[in-house]
Amino acid sequence: MPTTRATRRLGLLTALEGETAALAVGDAAARHVRLTTAGLAPHVAEAPTGFVPWTRVRSLAIEAPTTWWPYPALGDSIGPILEGLLGGGGSMLDASQTPTFAVRLTTEDGDRVEWRATQHYLSGYRRGDARAALRLGEYLVARPESRLLLARPAELLDRVTTLVRRGPIAE
Repeated sequence: MPTTRATRRLGLLTALEGETAALAVGDAAARHVRLTTAGLAPHVAEAPTGFVPWTRVRSLAIEAPTTWWPYPALGDSIGPILEGLLGGGGSMLDASQTPTFAVRLTTEDGDRVEWRATQHYLSGYRRGDARAALRLGEYLVARPESRLLLARPAELLDRVTTLVRRGPIAE
């Protein structure tokens, strides 16, 4: 029985509420990385496969693939049809493997860790959503006090959504 449930989503980020609140990077039903107030943990569905506390993290890079489709689900639906009609039958995607993207971090010891996260869309994510996830990760590393926002991931995603739509407020 799942201990968390998805409550909001913005591109590759999903708010998980429940026993331990977290912000999931990637498809929370498959491979993803959970960002909690304590640290980062790769997961396969509900099962954690590691953990790195924030105090050991020096950098975080989320390398999500992007698409030019305004709605990635549309690209996943129409793209294969167009490719079949216009592409001569060859596929640009390798259907034998589930597409993933890298979530990389560097620890205080200089160790480099790479975890893979499953994509929600075969075509990739909107550029703005991928950029927002990358910048949020950088912000959480640079400002330790901001990690408290991970205790309420749905509210955090609401704030990120507002910033993505309006842009930062000029000082």
